[in-house]
Amino acid sequence: MTEPLVLINVFSMPPEMVDSFITTWTDNAEKVKNAQGFRGTRLHRAIDPDARFPLVNVARWDSAEDWQAAIGGRFSGQGSGPITAQPALCAVAHDIVDPQTGP
Repeated sequence: MTEPLVLINVFSMPPEMVDSFITTWTDNAEKVKNAQGFRGTRLHRAIDPDARFPLVNVARWDSAEDWQAAIGGRFSGQGSGPITAQPALCAVAHDIVDPQTGP
């Protein structure tokens, strides 16, 4: 099997919306955790509350088709209003192994 694709999705929003967005994101992540091809996800929060992208989602999927099937057209990218998203499915271009933990 090939290495999973990595979904990197950066979110922009006002600082006062971050906590409620995390709650909503967590609920949505629970809905896809058993989807075909889903390999896991982590939502990262910027340390700087004024960061341009206060939240970044990094997820792993077996294929673009699995990701599209799981989201079912619910997500169209950019978004409107005060919250925007910039999703991109990526393949690893280069990897440097953590010297503390090895391969």
